[in-house]
Amino acid sequence: MKSGRVSQTALKIGLIMIALNEKMEWKTRLPQSLAELTERLILAAGVPGYGYRMINLNKKPWSVRLYEYFESKTPGTFEGIGERKIFMNDQVLAAIKAGAKQVLVVGAGFDTLCLRLAPQFPRVEFFEVDHPATSTAKVKGVAQEGQPENMSLLAADLNKTPLSVLMKVAGRWDTSAQSVVVAEGLFIYLKEEAVRQVFREVAACTGPGTWVAFSHGITIKEHLFANALLGLIGEPWLSSCASADLPGYIGQGWTVIATRGTRSRRGLEGFAVAEKL
Repeated sequence: MKSGRVSQTALKIGLIMIALNEKMEWKTRLPQSLAELTERLILAAGVPGYGYRMINLNKKPWSVRLYEYFESKTPGTFEGIGERKIFMNDQVLAAIKAGAKQVLVVGAGFDTLCLRLAPQFPRVEFFEVDHPATSTAKVKGVAQEGQPENMSLLAADLNKTPLSVLMKVAGRWDTSAQSVVVAEGLFIYLKEEAVRQVFREVAACTGPGTWVAFSHGITIKEHLFANALLGLIGEPWLSSCASADLPGYIGQGWTVIATRGTRSRRGLEGFAVAEKL
């Protein structure tokens, strides 16, 4: 991602959620208010080119059919994103039920998980971390919606400030607490050693029993078209991993406790949960 620019991938994912919500079967499947909140966050951010006109065009039947066409050519680029959102939402709820006291979304973009769940779980602390440009844009929308008291937004370049260092100085974050960390749509943009470093950083600032819910590219070679499109906006894929090879991909100190893929056998991503040993 180019420094100083709001993540184009974050905006693209937001538009996909808004369009997917126009399909009746997905309107009932997606977490309640996800699409509506996403729309308001993007509009409030004021990013040039992402105003009411773009949002309304994105909802048109012909626009949804265009997304479906790309889905047919590269499975996982439309409905697969919706499946990913549902998976992450479900895993966070399961982690809280299992005892997690704090939630951290890394590379949050315009995701609505913390904003939606924080009011429902006032005794759980919710945190988002993102690059300063994207986080600053997101803050405008969160302020407009009303930021929950148990939700914190942290702006940081994790290439310069390690996650463990950032969280150790973040107010209200407890480095000894059981937590759940969400890394959705993040690892495909990191080289494998950087992925393992994320897990080391999470381990250094969380307590026993912590979960990491994450998505991972399945194989770059099978999706050269999608990767080429991402390369055009300066955010290409850098890593992928088959589900069977995840233990080596995430590194030592973690055990994979759940995996699944999209309903399409040729989907772009797999989803997984790892637990801190």
